[in-house]
Amino acid sequence: MIPFTQLQIAEILSELESKKISSKLGFFSEPFRINYNGNDLIVKTYLPIRNNSLVSSIMENHNNYITKLNSIGIKIPETIITTKQIKNKRQLIIIQEPFNENELIRDLIKKASIAELLNLCNLLFNDIMKFWNGKRDSTDIGFHPTLRNYALHKSELYYFDTFPPMLMDQKKLNHIILAMAPYDTLIKKIIPSQLINRVSDEYYHLDKMFIGIAGSCCRLRPDDSEQILAFSIKYVDTCLSISEDEKESIKKLLQTPPNLSKLWILIRKLTGNMGEPNIKSSAGKRNS
Repeated sequence: MIPFTQLQIAEILSELESKKISSKLGFFSEPFRINYNGNDLIVKTYLPIRNNSLVSSIMENHNNYITKLNSIGIKIPETIITTKQIKNKRQLIIIQEPFNENELIRDLIKKASIAELLNLCNLLFNDIMKFWNGKRDSTDIGFHPTLRNYALHKSELYYFDTFPPMLMDQKKLNHIILAMAPYDTLIKKIIPSQLINRVSDEYYHLDKMFIGIAGSCCRLRPDDSEQILAFSIKYVDTCLSISEDEKESIKKLLQTPPNLSKLWILIRKLTGNMGEPNIKSSAGKRNS
């Protein structure tokens, strides 16, 4: 992707006013799909803030984070990050090559046959392990392998949610999450950053990554949850690069369909995020 000039970015952003939101699954941004000079683009705009130092550090971290993930083997579509001045604030903007809707993993999971579903789970678990094995030299990096962040293009997984960039430890990331969350300033001031661990743990812990994928699949396919869990446990059992302690921890969490925490459900409601409800492990069906 050729870097855009500020004039071109202004032209792209001016088109957003008449465009429909591409997805309602985002937390920090609602992405727009536009056509600019014959090319389809996904444009994500973020909360404008006054802290220029924070904006600059996020941009630098974003570019370094993509470089790091690429070096590990995680595929990412062509992506650039830039800013727009809005009065005395700067707004972060990400422009990205798009995927077709029929390539988005979350939609593929919903429509797949059992064999296709388990193959998709296998690909996602492989990407988790690719990251986990590749980052072992550095603990100060997070990763969010959730269904909403992936597309399948020409039989290969692509990870496309690069915000917030996570080339940092969990404590620093929690501060970024609070600073960039689209909430009222007063609400953000009364939320302790440690509480955000309930959400960001999934970005830094192997067991939480696995149950994040398995839990999402179970919520999307509650009638197939037993097969999803059985496949997930078998994958973990036979993976040579997972330690025995890690295996026991993951398998313990996969005995019943993993549920979203109450905090994450509350955040999803507050931000109007779409998503499936937790399912009752005893009955294997959705909550009402």
